Amino acid sequence: MTLTEEQVRAAIAGAIDRLDAATIGVETDFGDAGMDSLDHAQVLIQVEELYGLRVADEDIATCSSIAAIIAYAREADPLAAP
Repeated sequence: MTLTEEQVRAAIAGAIDRLDAATIGVETDFGDAGMDSLDHAQVLIQVEELYGLRVADEDIATCSSIAAIIAYAREADPLAAP
């Protein structure tokens, strides 16, 4: 699956009103950006609802930045364009 930075930012914006998704660096850990574990879960739920990417429970901790979610999506669909 191809997931873009803009799509992940849209999921963040849709899940968390108090953060400006545009100010979060691509490599910035969500915890460092001011998200707690509930925020993190809400972002991943939003990604799943918007784009159909299901993150396995054991992989939630690894999807802790915009770049990590994009990489996870790419690994979930190895035929997706980089």
